[in-house]
Amino acid sequence: MQDAIAVQSLKSDIALLRQNIWPAVDLQNVEGLPIYYGSKQLVAEYYQQWTALIERAQALFQSFMEDEALDAIHLPSHLNLPLFFFHVDRIHINKTRAKESKTFRGIASLLDKCGQFEPDQIAEMSAWLESDDTAALVAHREFIDLRTYVFQHGQSEYTRTRFYVNGIVLSTEQHFELVDARDKPRKQRNDSYSDPLADNGTWKVYGKNR
Repeated sequence: MQDAIAVQSLKSDIALLRQNIWPAVDLQNVEGLPIYYGSKQLVAEYYQQWTALIERAQALFQSFMEDEALDAIHLPSHLNLPLFFFHVDRIHINKTRAKESKTFRGIASLLDKCGQFEPDQIAEMSAWLESDDTAALVAHREFIDLRTYVFQHGQSEYTRTRFYVNGIVLSTEQHFELVDARDKPRKQRNDSYSDPLADNGTWKVYGKNR
């Protein structure tokens, strides 16, 4: 109970600070996206305003972890803290065709989550569920997933992150490069499901067995 109150208090304080200083007006912005970047000095000054809340979040959520040290990048996204990256050489912004997937074992819950389907499609889905004790329905909805790949100076690994909920702030190196590939969505991986039982224009529903 005490932890829940502490989390709620932290979220309220974060929301208040976001209201006052987000977006980061003194930093450069990637048009149409919550990505802000600037020199080490400018980002350090901006980061200073967030430091106390980030440290509070780390202390609070570290208590839920076992041995692993919790860095600021892996704090829960529901806190709505911006993600800060330092010593950034370059970032790639990519669109990828992706899909959301949900599994159902009943028609009522599927219709509740995915909307209405034609009566003959509902009948076909019902028949599939009744055909076998292990039968289930899998619903897929396609969407465009937007991610950044952040390359930091001196590190061999990049960091891939979703950023459109919390936003990210980059402290850049002198030869910083921004590669914006939003106009060239990557191909989606091959789907292991084919021949949907139902399709309402948003969700395609497939039969599967465990």
